[in-house]
Amino acid sequence: MIKAMVCDDEKRVLEDLSEKITKAFTDFGKPVQLYSTDDPFSLLEHLESIAPQALFLDIDMPRLGGMDIAQFLIDNNFKTLLIFVTSHDALVYSSFQYRPFAFIRKSHFDDEIVPVIGRIISELQKQADFFTFKNSEGLFRIPYEDILYFESDSNYIDLHCKGQRYKFRGTISHIDSELSGKGFLRIHKGFLVNERHIFAIKGDDARLDNNELLPIGRTNRENVKKAMMRYMR
Repeated sequence: MIKAMVCDDEKRVLEDLSEKITKAFTDFGKPVQLYSTDDPFSLLEHLESIAPQALFLDIDMPRLGGMDIAQFLIDNNFKTLLIFVTSHDALVYSSFQYRPFAFIRKSHFDDEIVPVIGRIISELQKQADFFTFKNSEGLFRIPYEDILYFESDSNYIDLHCKGQRYKFRGTISHIDSELSGKGFLRIHKGFLVNERHIFAIKGDDARLDNNELLPIGRTNRENVKKAMMRYMR
């Protein structure tokens, strides 16, 4: 299931875009969970919990424009594929700095939505087995199997691999949502662990296959035990 969001401040247009986006994904044989809103502030409020893989965003909206939201995505290291949807072609050029994945003109939406959806599906398939992030040193793609765990550090995340650690801006809650179904387990409010590398659960600790011990939160204990039982089957 692909997770996507669409935001346009005109309700009639929003309904039309939502219907056509859903149909385009379905026609490709890819069901989509689409969250739609005409309120850009509501969009920001739900971004972290939904962790959309693709965001269809009107550029020209009052109070909070599409470019402002695009900057928020960049500042918070979201890997969401950003598709600007606009009726003002001139705004396309000024939005290049936000590195959008694609543009769709409202006046040509019916013609342009299908190839864009095809590109989105292709890109998501490429990313399927990798965790991608950006920090001051550049853009990184780490195979899921190489990741030991994620550790929260205020507004940043420490990504631990065997013999290597990376730091980037983000939150554990966002990554937990993004990696849902990918084999990562929230064992503590500050730790998200790769189930593949959990060697044993002993009391209040999880022992990894590199002998590192991580704490299990009191509220997480039962979920951790159940998850590990499912994994071992």
